[in-house]
Order: sequence, then C-alpha cells, then structure tokens
Amino acid sequence: MPILAEVGSTQYNLLLLVHVLLIIVAFAPAWLTPILVRQIADGDKAAADSLEVSVLRYSIGALAAAGILGFGLSGLSKIPGTDESLYRLSQTWLSVTIVLWLILLAVTFFVTRPAIKAFRDGDTDAKARISAGTGVSHLILVVTLYLMIFKPGL
Repeated sequence: MPILAEVGSTQYNLLLLVHVLLIIVAFAPAWLTPILVRQIADGDKAAADSLEVSVLRYSIGALAAAGILGFGLSGLSKIPGTDESLYRLSQTWLSVTIVLWLILLAVTFFVTRPAIKAFRDGDTDAKARISAGTGVSHLILVVTLYLMIFKPGL
C-alpha cells in the first residue's frame, strides 16, 4: 500500500490546516449567538437573519466538512518511514471524538437551527433552546479539543 501522506508531511499539514480552519468557521456562530440573540430580542430582524444564515450556511456545512476531513487525516496518518497508520478509528480518543462530532451535528441541526427560526418568528421560549444548544456546542468543543490535543490512550 503506498504512503499517501506521513504525519508532518506537507500534504498532511495542509489537510490539517483546512480541518482546523473549518472548525473555526463552524464555531464562529456559536460564539456570536448570545450577542445576536439579545439583538433579536430587541427586535433586530437583521440580527435574526444573520444568525440563521451563519448557522445554516456556515456552521453546519463547515462542521460536516471538518469531520470528513478528520477521517481523511486519520486515514493519511502514516508513521514516518512505515506503512503503518498512527491514528486508527479503533483508538478510544478518536472514536469518542467521532461520537461527539455526530452529537454536535445533531444538536446544531435539530435543536439550535429550529430554535433560531422559532425565536426569530417570535417564540420567546425558543431562547432557552438556543442557549442550551450553544452551551452543548461549547462543551463539545472543549472536550473535543482536549481529545485532539492530548490523544489519551494513544
């Protein structure tokens, strides 16, 4: 089997760069949500549209793409000088990260997105669901960052 990209190679590092950039794009709306929710509560229609577009167009798409690139990084992670993969889906840190990624996609798509639409349309109770979805997103980000940086069990 040919080595496609060793860890630390230019190809691997470029894929890693895009993966990290996509995560930044995916989480940008989550950091802006509390500010935009306050503006929406004050009747700012532009803030409502901005939040909905940022979650629908950027956050969900970037989050999905970042996860897919994460699979690519795992598959390309060859130990330098060998054909052996450094990162495998059977490793606990990577398996847990994948589960968290799927949960994050579900929370963003099925909780946060509809709550933003409902809040924009005047449902004040939806504000709590937006806050819950945003809080879960932030928590998953912190746990996932820990797993990706420290790779416990590797």
